[in-house]
Amino acid sequence: MVQVLWVSAPFLLHLRSGYIGNPAQSLTPPTNVSRNKHVYNISALIHTQNCRRKLYSVYLEGFLLCKVRYKDLHLWNEQIYRVFGNRLPKFPPKYYLAMTKAMTNERRLQLEQYLQQIVSDPVVTSSEIFMEYFKKLQMDTFNMPTVQLILRIYMPDGAAVELDVQTSDSAERVLEAALFKLGVSRELGEYFSLFITHKEAKGPFTVLSLVVKRIAGFELPFLTIWNLEDDQFQIEVRKWYMNPSNDAMLMGSTEAIDLLYLQAVQEFQMEWTRPTKDQQQKLQHCLKQQNKLKFLELMKTVEYYGYLHITSCTSDYPECDSEVTIWVGNNEMSCHFYSPGGHAENLRLSIKDLICWNVTLLPKKQEVMSPNHQHLELKFDYQQGSSLKCITIHTEQAFLLSSCLKKMLSERPVHRCKEELEIQVDKATCKSNIRPEQNGVHAKKQALLKDKREYCVVDNISDLDL
Repeated sequence: MVQVLWVSAPFLLHLRSGYIGNPAQSLTPPTNVSRNKHVYNISALIHTQNCRRKLYSVYLEGFLLCKVRYKDLHLWNEQIYRVFGNRLPKFPPKYYLAMTKAMTNERRLQLEQYLQQIVSDPVVTSSEIFMEYFKKLQMDTFNMPTVQLILRIYMPDGAAVELDVQTSDSAERVLEAALFKLGVSRELGEYFSLFITHKEAKGPFTVLSLVVKRIAGFELPFLTIWNLEDDQFQIEVRKWYMNPSNDAMLMGSTEAIDLLYLQAVQEFQMEWTRPTKDQQQKLQHCLKQQNKLKFLELMKTVEYYGYLHITSCTSDYPECDSEVTIWVGNNEMSCHFYSPGGHAENLRLSIKDLICWNVTLLPKKQEVMSPNHQHLELKFDYQQGSSLKCITIHTEQAFLLSSCLKKMLSERPVHRCKEELEIQVDKATCKSNIRPEQNGVHAKKQALLKDKREYCVVDNISDLDL
């Protein structure tokens, strides 16, 4: 039975336990680090040896982050406790006798909650002891040597910069290198981030794709992109804020304006915004004149500029199988519903009206076994007058949507305590067995590795004693 954990954190982590070989030998080591365009692939092979060890697979927003033993986490907790003391959450206790299945499940849930709270603290996640440990975990999990390589980082228009980096460089380090090469000052780095994006057949890059996510600062971008099978997935630098008024903070940098302009042009050409006919004519004129500042100034007046745009969604509101288009940004979420009967309805919700939301990883159909295809839904409760209502959205971008909602919370004034909104993420089982609600979120998603056997059957692995 698949168990559910509810945790509140800016990153969605899920632990899954199973018997596997030594962490350093769990994956077939690459014979060399070859480069195919910008994407790196690895074939995973799980060795079942006589000397087996229990590992927990840690998933970050649906992507396999690393595998780790309880013993190793326990030792690391003792080390980091010397630095941060009571700032850290309580670590699951160690048992000296054999554990029952219930105790094993409880430990796994406690480890999930522990890691969720750890990554929620920016002081801890930015520390050297945290960054170095999770770097080692990721490198050991995929048995990846530290070597020099050229990594391509793309911009919204499809142009790329090539960076001399190492396989062990974190996303924070890669982002700094990319912005430096683009001429953007280090002080403006907080307004940008790295994303996994997808190149569609018609050419432009878009975040409207499957398994797209923001790369966390402590992740290793090389390993993240290497484990994706589809060579259309790439790493892209994009602005990372949901309030369009933050554009003003970047207007003093010509290079930052260039990045804003490229992303704004993408939003306009991909029809993610909704300009009036007059605005569209003026924007087209600015494009021909290549007047970047004027174009950005006009885009600020366009509806849904700077929003995340999500299409190809279905909903149970106002009736089952209704199509819905979503825009999220500027402290609101706007949903346009189109029911099978022809009824259309628009719903605009302020972020403060959302009571809670949860992302659910649904069981796959037997015929759909590709690790690049997940069945996700996002449910949210909102206040309408004195009543509480719930809507379910089926979208493959549920994780990205959840991240953007969380980002909007973090951008609100400090006195509006962001903890007032509980973010919940759970996973459904094939039998629809759901554990009673607890605080927080749960996220689990298959690792995107070529060997499907390991991750397609992980739900069937029994929980055994460490």
